[in-house]
This record gives sequence, structure tokens and C-alpha cells, in this order.
Amino acid sequence: RLTIGELVTVVGLAQFVAEPVQTMGWCVQLFAMARASAARVARVLGAEPLTRPGDAPAPAHPDGPRLALDDVGHAGLDGVNLRVGPGEVVGVLAYDPADAEALVALLSGRVPPDARRGAVRVDGVPADELHVDALRGTVLVEPHDVTLFEGTVAANLAAGARTDQARLHAAVRAAAAEDVVDAHPDGLGHRLVERGVNLSGGQRQRLGLARALHADPPVLVLHDPTTAVDAATEAQLADGLAEARRVAPRGTLLITSSPALLRITDRVVVIADGRVAAEGPHERLLASDARYREETLR
Repeated sequence: RLTIGELVTVVGLAQFVAEPVQTMGWCVQLFAMARASAARVARVLGAEPLTRPGDAPAPAHPDGPRLALDDVGHAGLDGVNLRVGPGEVVGVLAYDPADAEALVALLSGRVPPDARRGAVRVDGVPADELHVDALRGTVLVEPHDVTLFEGTVAANLAAGARTDQARLHAAVRAAAAEDVVDAHPDGLGHRLVERGVNLSGGQRQRLGLARALHADPPVLVLHDPTTAVDAATEAQLADGLAEARRVAPRGTLLITSSPALLRITDRVVVIADGRVAAEGPHERLLASDARYREETLR
């Protein structure tokens, strides 16, 4: 039995206490989340490096191929030999997509030495012996799953490097991404949200390719850079890519099954069952290899 005064007192007290109690519960939840996140960060910071690069600088005047794989084996790959010379655009068609993924992982330095066989040489120097700055400054591996960051289009393309408008526009033109820039009044100053989700998949891919072309690395490795692009844009992109990269001493490796991209290569290396099954110009392989024709034209 409560009097009116007691009822008002109890209700008022309950309302007064509810908010601090709710805040305490939220703080406990926040503490648990922060502790779990801190543990993950600590595990990353305390983890052993996946690979341990050497301390050799990049050769000042490289002779021979820019990129060479000698009897390389990893995952499904078995005894792969591959060369990319200065000014050369080389295509790789892997009938098994897992072999293409293994090759990309190998070239991007994500495979420890004890998990692979053979040698990967950059400008004649084993990749394991190169200093990390020399390796990253020579070989750029651009995946087809592009990551863009919050900021302007220009900032994403420059990636922290000093540049000018002319270079940025040249890279955009080579990647057939002019419509992406021209679609917004701010042009290169158009702001992107995190991961570039205010763009379509094809627009993100083309800006990612433009960023790679702007970096102008000595060796550029591209993995399926046009999976979200229509056929007409892909053909335009292929021509721009060939014009930008077929200049000595650059070397370019295209890991793809796209006929438009394979068309611009100097030669194509075909990987079947983890091994190099054929090698030659795209047109010759189309005419002589039924499986190659089927894989590229389907």
C-alpha cells in the first residue's frame, strides 16, 4: 500500500536511477569491445613478419628481363618459368583461377620462402634479397578488388606522391576513366566516401588502374583489372594501357582471361594444371589452340 506521495517518490527515483544504470551497462559493453580490439591489435603488432626482405638495393642499370620466374612452385603452380622484358606487355591466362591467385600472391610478396619453390628475380636480383623499399618501388601488384579511401579522387590517384594535374589526367585517360571524373562538377576534386562506395564497381576498378598507371612502376602486375567494365570501355582501356606501358624500360604482366586485354600483349603464357602449357602471340594461340580459343571467347 503506497500513498500518492510515496508513489511519486518511487517513480521519480526510478527515473533518476535508470539513466546512470543504463550508462554503466553501456560502459561495460564498450570496455569489452575495446579490450577485444586491443587484443587483436596486439596480436598484429606482435606477429612475426610473413616474409623477411633483404637489404640489397635495386640495380641502377638492370640488364635482361625486368621480372623472371624460374621453376616456381606454390599451391597449384609447379615449375612455372616466366619472363617480362623491358617495354614488354606479357599476358598470363590460367585455366584454373586458383593458379592465377597463387601467382598474384607470389608476386605480391605474401608467400613465405618455405611455402614456395624456385626463384623470383626482379632485375636479375632474387626478390628475397631486395630491400623492401627497392622491391615495392620496382614491382607494383594491383588486384582487381580495388580499395579506395575517403578523400578526393585526386588524392586517391596520387596516393601521397607529389604530382600535377597533367599527370593525373593522363592516368585517368589511359584507364578510360574520364567519364568518372567528368560526371561530377568538382572533377578530380570530387570527394569519395570510405572504400569508394559512392562509385560503381567498374568506376572503382578504373580509378584503381589509373592510380597504378600514375605510379608508373618499372614492373606493373595487373590481375583481372576489367571484370566490372563493359566491353566498349574495356577495349578503350586496353588501348590506353598498351600506349602507357609499352615503353622501355617498363614491364607489364597482365593476369587475365579477357580477350580485349590479351589482344594488346606481346605474347601470352598459358598455365594449365599448374604448368606452362603454351606460349605465343594471342592471335596465333587463337588459331592453333582450341582450348585457348574456348577460354578466351566464352
